[in-house]
Amino acid sequence: MKKQWKILLILIFILIIVLFSIANVDSVKFSFLFGNVHLPLILVIIGSVLIGAVLIGLFTYPPIYKQRHRITKLERDLRRMIELHPEDSERLKVDLGGEEAAANETRAGNRRSK
Repeated sequence: MKKQWKILLILIFILIIVLFSIANVDSVKFSFLFGNVHLPLILVIIGSVLIGAVLIGLFTYPPIYKQRHRITKLERDLRRMIELHPEDSERLKVDLGGEEAAANETRAGNRRSK
């Protein structure tokens, strides 16, 4: 459900930008460091939005990737600890995610019963 809201908000944002761009089709003088160019305002608006999206992606993706990698590593370490010390798994009270948690609990229960 959360993903659907995200997609809906993105589509609304794109619609607003498209409507704003269509309303501004006049030609404007755009100055670069090397010279001037006359471009339709719609291209300047859409280009600015795309450059902004690329910059946001470049600055946010590496920290998110590192964080996900670290979370994966920590979850793997936690699973190993639970396998080595099943008596402490109750005390940790950690959800390892679906079937893997059930499998770990079953293995821990089998070890205790032996």
